[in-house]
Amino acid sequence: SMDGATIITKALKDQGVEYVFGIVGFPVIEVGVAAQAQGLKFVACRNEQSACYAAQAMGYLTRKPVACLVVSGPGVLHTIGGLANATVNCWPVICIGGSSDRDQDGRGGFQEWPQMESARAACKFVAQISSLQSIPYLVQKAIRSCLYGRPGAVYLDLPGNIVLSTCEESTIPVVEKIPLWAPVSVPPLPFINDALSLLKEAKRPLVIIGKGAAWSERGSLMSQQFLTRTQLPWLPTPGGKGIVSDTHPNNVNAARSFALRNADLVFLIGARLNWMLHFGLPPRFNKDCKVVQVDLCAEEFHQNLKTSVALLGDIGETLALMTRECGNWEWKGSNDWMTSLRENRDKNIRTVEDMANESETPLNYFAAYQPIAAWAEKHDVIVVNEGANTMDIGRTMLKSFPPQKKTRCWNFRNDGSWPGIRSCCSTL
Repeated sequence: SMDGATIITKALKDQGVEYVFGIVGFPVIEVGVAAQAQGLKFVACRNEQSACYAAQAMGYLTRKPVACLVVSGPGVLHTIGGLANATVNCWPVICIGGSSDRDQDGRGGFQEWPQMESARAACKFVAQISSLQSIPYLVQKAIRSCLYGRPGAVYLDLPGNIVLSTCEESTIPVVEKIPLWAPVSVPPLPFINDALSLLKEAKRPLVIIGKGAAWSERGSLMSQQFLTRTQLPWLPTPGGKGIVSDTHPNNVNAARSFALRNADLVFLIGARLNWMLHFGLPPRFNKDCKVVQVDLCAEEFHQNLKTSVALLGDIGETLALMTRECGNWEWKGSNDWMTSLRENRDKNIRTVEDMANESETPLNYFAAYQPIAAWAEKHDVIVVNEGANTMDIGRTMLKSFPPQKKTRCWNFRNDGSWPGIRSCCSTL
């Protein structure tokens, strides 16, 4: 026979989960033991919020599903901030929370709390495990939900009586493993050509690469090839840094304000027109700016600003189509535009270099970062930086080469989450 703890950890392993972060306590003690027995790497944490941040950071860095195991009541409640962060920032994580036995509902059971209701607003999918036979399916659906479409958080509620219940192994349904990369679709070819036509007509085009491109299997590669083929000027969002190397010659991130204010067409690649891009509105954006956008989430189109051409599909494969349809074309538009971008970029770079070379006491942020940046470029490291000036200036000083090598406050994350993320990074 098999008990619930064994069934759920076996289901996690069968679906490709390798890591579990969490705190073991009643009623999930046996789940933690079973996870190790199944060969899962269990990382014990000191706080449930840190465990949730560590798990989602691991999911982001590895692009694989990662579980977070916590106790009932306050244990689950401590993960809610992390679950919200995962969903808003599109980081996959599966939270498994213990709960009181079902026959104790409403009777004041141990740490009884309406955990499903608490988790629902922060998660893409929430379910309670009501039988041993439902476990393999619910685990598969949880993994599918946290990875497919826009990645995010899911929550499985695990009553104590399910953990210890047993049944014959032959009664447990076999649920096949799903591919960890979501099914791929691309926009119709006429839409691709419409987007290219607008890019060719633009006098002052600008490509903006967001972190959504990293969730495409070929997102980084095809972003690089598309920009090299077209020679369009581009810049990354904070989460998009590294998808294309910061050293790319047409990277105008150092002239970001000037570029956004003057571009007459913006091509958004996995980037959202939210507060981080000033909603696409004046005075930060040109009031007559047109938008071409490729995204896997249709709800992002026409957000705050009408999308002239909406390309719904996998980012890497969509860019592959666009690169193919470009033929030998490359943007050779206004020399004034490229000259102005480069002049502004180079001027700002010189200003930063001057501040980085200052030696007054106390050191300014740029000078303090300079030796750190020099060391980081020579080593294979994952950078975690938080705070206001520390994070903002670090984004300028710390170059990004491969994608998903930096974690920072993006759309939604509180300062102080770094202990959990650090524990994730040290585990890799």
